[in-house]
Amino acid sequence: MSKAGALNPAQFALNEYRDYVTYRELAAIETVPKFKEILSQLIEHEEEDYRFWRELAPGPDPRISGLEIRLIKLMRKVLGLTFTAKFLERNERDAIRRYSAFAESAPPELAAKVREIVEHEMFHEREMIGQIQEERVEFLGSIVLGANDGLIELTGALVGFTFALANPFQAGLFGVVTGVAASLSMAASAYMQARHEHGRNPKKAAAYTGLSYLVVVAALVTPFVLAPTVSAALTGMGAVILLLIAGFSGYGAVLFDRDFKRQFGEMLCFSVGVAALAYVLGSAVRGLLGGDAI
Repeated sequence: MSKAGALNPAQFALNEYRDYVTYRELAAIETVPKFKEILSQLIEHEEEDYRFWRELAPGPDPRISGLEIRLIKLMRKVLGLTFTAKFLERNERDAIRRYSAFAESAPPELAAKVREIVEHEMFHEREMIGQIQEERVEFLGSIVLGANDGLIELTGALVGFTFALANPFQAGLFGVVTGVAASLSMAASAYMQARHEHGRNPKKAAAYTGLSYLVVVAALVTPFVLAPTVSAALTGMGAVILLLIAGFSGYGAVLFDRDFKRQFGEMLCFSVGVAALAYVLGSAVRGLLGGDAI
């Protein structure tokens, strides 16, 4: 996009209108009174900003894709309002830079109004969205703990079982037993830890940790149950691992404003490192049992 296009009031109006309609649709389905009130404030700000840019760029009313709105609503149901709001505000820093650049060449009165809009945008991210405190976010540490441990531990276990047994289905069954036992152990540990932390709910911490571990177990074991060969099972598990790591890294990057590539790289290195060690151990066990090399 050219500099002139980047500083186009018509494009600013479209962006603000998209946010206004999206927050309005989210507010219409919101059931938590506090969250609904926050969304109402966001709607008011976005509509005010849209009306301002609309006056500078007269023309036909903008239109927003119904599919886009449905996808945002689905995101809210699956990933939560906190994630959805921060996802929608992810381009605010770029918008602030463009608005500020526009203000530099605008008349004094217009520039003052643009700077007020910039303050609105900064307020959205720092204050209003920060007030949305969902239970799933409160226990996100427990979810990430269970998922990370599941990825690292079960990846190594499945690779070790596979190269020790040379049978993907048997390796999958061993993985299920190992995974269920480990998830119960993780849940118990999370429960005991939460009992010593002020304000934490031990039962919920245990549930979130154990269930997230079980989800990872199910995802990693599925290729071993369905695949006919060892190579197919390991390939399928590798694909699942990449998807899970990308999903968790993307979720955390948006929610906590972290670097996606760094999070993805760290989780991938741990999983691959443990899998490599498990391969060596599994091959050694298979050699001791007199099995053929795979």
